[in-house]
Amino acid sequence: MKNIVIKLSLVLLFAAQSALAVDFHGSLGEGKHTRYIPPISNPLFNETPFITTELRPIILINEIPDDFVTTGGTIKIIAAEIRVALSDRLGFIASKDGYADIDFDAVLPDETGSANISLGLKYAIFSDPSTGSIFTVGLEYEAPIGTLETGGIDLQGQGDGFIDTFISGATTVGRWGIQGNAGYNKALDDEHDSSLLHLSGHVNYMVNDWFFPTLELNVFTTRAAGERLPFDFEGIDLVNFGSSNANGTVTTMAVGARFIFNDNMMFGVAYEAPVSNRKDIMDHRFYFDMVWHF
Repeated sequence: MKNIVIKLSLVLLFAAQSALAVDFHGSLGEGKHTRYIPPISNPLFNETPFITTELRPIILINEIPDDFVTTGGTIKIIAAEIRVALSDRLGFIASKDGYADIDFDAVLPDETGSANISLGLKYAIFSDPSTGSIFTVGLEYEAPIGTLETGGIDLQGQGDGFIDTFISGATTVGRWGIQGNAGYNKALDDEHDSSLLHLSGHVNYMVNDWFFPTLELNVFTTRAAGERLPFDFEGIDLVNFGSSNANGTVTTMAVGARFIFNDNMMFGVAYEAPVSNRKDIMDHRFYFDMVWHF
């Protein structure tokens, strides 16, 4: 399966390159958009509408609530997202991969392993650099090739994977940057995995040329519960339990900042915590990332 995913990504890239005059700068550059401040939290689903060529290493530290079945614990993830602009409107995205280290406080054994890998395309159907406005649609397939498993429970690597369809838009108002994203992550085997509706909002403010504080809201709603386990919680954006009683919503708020290092590199840091009564596996999180774009 892993070889199939790699070959599929190469086919998509070569097909697009043969059909288009490739522009790796995408939405950015001279005569195009000049302000690019991508979200920090919810990196899997909160896809930026801008078409870019970039590498984004990410460190995510998720603390598990004490009232979770394991009475707490920590999930640490190291990942790297890849995006390739094929034109100023079309982009290739690979927003999920990485390595996870899960330490449970009780009940379940600790686990380390790889996450699933996702690949897809997005297309900017509207782009107006004069107002900083852009609107994009996209689709991404998550292949079940991860190796995470604990206590006989598959966390990644089983089922038939997921198809995530999404829309994303952004605009600027003076020193303010605003972005929104909405999508549905559909489990292809709905008996094994749960499907998820996700919504995200992002606001940033330009204090100066290098400092942009950010505020983000994320909503995760289980719309079609799986039939694998009799749990009343889900793994939101990290893992999937296929829980049969997990219908409900987790809403989180993230506060952070982006620091512009130079024309091609920025750093981000954020703290995220649920603002809803329901938390599932997130008590709070820390994010650290770097965006290196062309």
